[in-house]
Amino acid sequence: MPLKTKPKYTTFIALILFTILLNSCANKRAANYKIAPSLPPNKLQTTEAKVYWDLANGNKNMDWTRLDTTLEFIKNEYDCSDFRLVNLIRIMYEYGDAIPNDYKKKIEDVLFNFRYWMDEPGENSMCYWSENHQILFASAEFLIGQKYPNAVFPNSGLTGSQHMEKSKTRIRDWLLIRWNYGFTEFYSNVYYKEDVGALINLIDYAENEEISKKSQIILDLLFYDVATQSSKNMFISTSGRAYERNRKGGPDYTFGGVTEYYWGNGEAIDAGMMYGLVTSKKYKTPPILTKIAQDSSNVIIKQNNGLDISELKKEGYYGKDMRSLMMQWGMEAFINPSVVRNSLYHIRKYNMFSNEFLKDFRNLDIGIIKSLHLEPLAIKLLNPQYLGSAIQKGNTYTYRTKDYSIYTAQNHQPGDYGSQHHISGMNISNHFAIYHCHPAVEKDVKMHSPNYWVGYGHLPHSVQDKNVNLSIYNIPKKKGTMEKALLDYTHAYFPKEKFDSILLINNYIFGKKGETYCAFVGANTLNFREGTTDDVIQKGKNVFWITEAGSKTQDGSFEAFVQRIKSNKIEFDERKLKLNYISNNNTYELKFDSDFKLNGQIIDTEYLRFDSPYIKSDKKAETYKFIMDDEYLFLDFNNLIREY
Repeated sequence: MPLKTKPKYTTFIALILFTILLNSCANKRAANYKIAPSLPPNKLQTTEAKVYWDLANGNKNMDWTRLDTTLEFIKNEYDCSDFRLVNLIRIMYEYGDAIPNDYKKKIEDVLFNFRYWMDEPGENSMCYWSENHQILFASAEFLIGQKYPNAVFPNSGLTGSQHMEKSKTRIRDWLLIRWNYGFTEFYSNVYYKEDVGALINLIDYAENEEISKKSQIILDLLFYDVATQSSKNMFISTSGRAYERNRKGGPDYTFGGVTEYYWGNGEAIDAGMMYGLVTSKKYKTPPILTKIAQDSSNVIIKQNNGLDISELKKEGYYGKDMRSLMMQWGMEAFINPSVVRNSLYHIRKYNMFSNEFLKDFRNLDIGIIKSLHLEPLAIKLLNPQYLGSAIQKGNTYTYRTKDYSIYTAQNHQPGDYGSQHHISGMNISNHFAIYHCHPAVEKDVKMHSPNYWVGYGHLPHSVQDKNVNLSIYNIPKKKGTMEKALLDYTHAYFPKEKFDSILLINNYIFGKKGETYCAFVGANTLNFREGTTDDVIQKGKNVFWITEAGSKTQDGSFEAFVQRIKSNKIEFDERKLKLNYISNNNTYELKFDSDFKLNGQIIDTEYLRFDSPYIKSDKKAETYKFIMDDEYLFLDFNNLIREY
């Protein structure tokens, strides 16, 4: 018997010693790094967006010193400097001749010495790698290089023309990824704005026809997303990255006014990163997108967005090359065991341990780990909560009617940690949205993300068919490594004061707003959190939430809707995590991390790239053609054809 057990103890002791060595070495190494500040010590109110707006609207008596804070922000390379470059570039291209020479020289000094990509000399805490930052930096580098082709940029030692060539490769790669796979940060009310800012600049100013035309094509695809996922111009949906307001919504959540500008009241967008849409002479939205956005029929929109980590090798994005890194880090897949060595390779190569967002990688910057290629093993042993933070493929399902929309990222990473994911919810017309989640920390804990209303401590297994969503939570018994908290309840945003009426009965809560009805059903009793009127708590770690949408058109009276839902049969096996629900003669079955069945048939939730009444097409198609009534949009990415 002792001989048989000895190897187990030996392995266990070895793991303990390895972990102690890892922590000891990491602590010593960490002390040698100085972290660059990501934000200024005192908030800088930058004004480049308002300056551009004023110029575009006829202000001829400009006080150019209004740009001082913008230049200070960019010069110090604080995070989101690339956001500030969007309108500064528009100012330089359209109004550069009006800027006094001495102040223009000041602007140029900042632009020439900027670190446009992580492979250039310098250290800072700018985020270069998320999907929107990638195209923002590349767009800025290309257009500044194009404007000053013969100037030598002191920081990089490259000429403007060389910067153009370097960034052109990244722009092409980024655009091709979007064409083939869609947006990793799918339906993001936050980060689509940054994509628009970068793309509209390339459309308007890039002298390279390929880049300008392909940017138009990808911007069309972005606006197709916005059109299909909006409820009467409120752009809220399931999303790869969303914050609190991007989940809760409201009538003013019109994607920075874009939805109203294009297919609403026509009011011009205010000063901001997307104002170039108003002044652009090269980009107009195709009329079919207006028709899609205003479509009031009952429609099902299925879509496949992004890639899973398991698909990277097959699709050619598995290596250490910059193209692969853009895909891997765009997914936020830094520490996945199959990616972590690539991450460390680039962090070491480009001297990025001083970056505030990457500083935790210092804990793996140990000679023995590097030489023996033990990074994946170290990650598996530590099993940090952040292992699940990657934004993997979103198979999204949206059911939209004239009264509401309900949406889900189907079977999306059940049980994983979700930093800024938004898995499912329902839009109550364009008034507001409702949703549930497992909070990552308690309400009074201050964290950017995830927190009480943003992201998830652990994602549900969530599925949908038409107006019904089933979600099962399986919260672990023990807190994971680096996990801030492990709360024993889930909760929902359900703003009592915004409904015309609500009804709370045990594990049911119903709401009525105008002619829109909604219901949450829980495994356990639902109660408003003490002192709140919008925060519904359900205690328990192994629980379900059922969301069902209704309306006067579909259900008649609100009372009839309530009675129907209450009479629906529900069975839940807490141990097996299996939920059965019968509604409107349909039987829904879901088992956690297993199959979703409708009326006994397994539902395939691996979708085409586009599957809607407007288009059906798989990924990596040569062309896409969107059709509605007498309008169409034809896109041919490789041949630079855009017709409507």
